[in-house]
Amino acid sequence: MLCFLFVAITPRASAQGTSTPEERARWAEITHKLESNPLDEGVNKDGEWALNRLSDAHDIHVPLCPALLGEFNDAKYKYWHAVTRQYMLASGAFLIENPAKAGDVAAMNLAAVESVLKVYSAILQQKSDAKSKLLDDLLKKQGQGKLDDVLRKQCK
Repeated sequence: MLCFLFVAITPRASAQGTSTPEERARWAEITHKLESNPLDEGVNKDGEWALNRLSDAHDIHVPLCPALLGEFNDAKYKYWHAVTRQYMLASGAFLIENPAKAGDVAAMNLAAVESVLKVYSAILQQKSDAKSKLLDDLLKKQGQGKLDDVLRKQCK
């Protein structure tokens, strides 16, 4: 099911290959731009490029938490694609920016969800009707200092 979701969300280009250091730096840069401007059309186009290229590059493997990915992929939430894309991109950015922690999946998930929460907060600043119970709950856990524990349990 996870593979189906990933393929459904990120159509693959026919060419695969190894990413360049410049591409990896650009992926991380775009990921951070999305945190503050998730609804900007230009940044979104860059985000789509980054997601497609990240999924095509065979030298970057992003181990995603199926439980989180499933929850973020809620078609009832208007901004589900922005949230799901951010989770995937932020996971990749963590691996790119922290190569020594590539095996620390818990740290990667925490960084990715924190990035998702930045995107969610930025969306809420522009669209007050963009509330999500799931994301509100995660924000609450973050504020209580319990986000890491919640994610560790959810992504065993």
